[in-house]
Amino acid sequence: MELKIIPVVQVLIAALLMFLITKLMPMFNYLSNFSYRIVTLLLFFAALIGILAIYCFRINKTTVDPRLPEKASTVVDSGIYRYSRNPMYLALLLVLLSIAFSLQNIMTFLIIPLFIFYITRYQIIAEERMLITLFGEDYKLYCRKVRRWL
Repeated sequence: MELKIIPVVQVLIAALLMFLITKLMPMFNYLSNFSYRIVTLLLFFAALIGILAIYCFRINKTTVDPRLPEKASTVVDSGIYRYSRNPMYLALLLVLLSIAFSLQNIMTFLIIPLFIFYITRYQIIAEERMLITLFGEDYKLYCRKVRRWL
């Protein structure tokens, strides 16, 4: 598999970059009375989506370990997986968005597309290839019905 850096570490690196941007580019800071409400809402949805995703994997008795997609025992296409093929990564993305809003620096939002690109290229696509190898047409059909992110 092409996995270079595990997803949680990718999020930590992205968050660190956001903090560095805020320190190095204070001229792009902004003030918003609504940022903390948005942060709370994003974190709530991130937690909800993440918990639902892990729950679906657990009840289907398949692995949640992103380093071992070859250990998947079934195509999970129920619950939250009816709406996104990658709700756990979506939850991580929402966490990063909440960090960007909390830092109140417009430049931190530039890290979001970089995270999406990196995790798609080096994690999701590699996982999808493995799942196609494991589950063939069942997984291909699922891919045609459900979007990668949302």
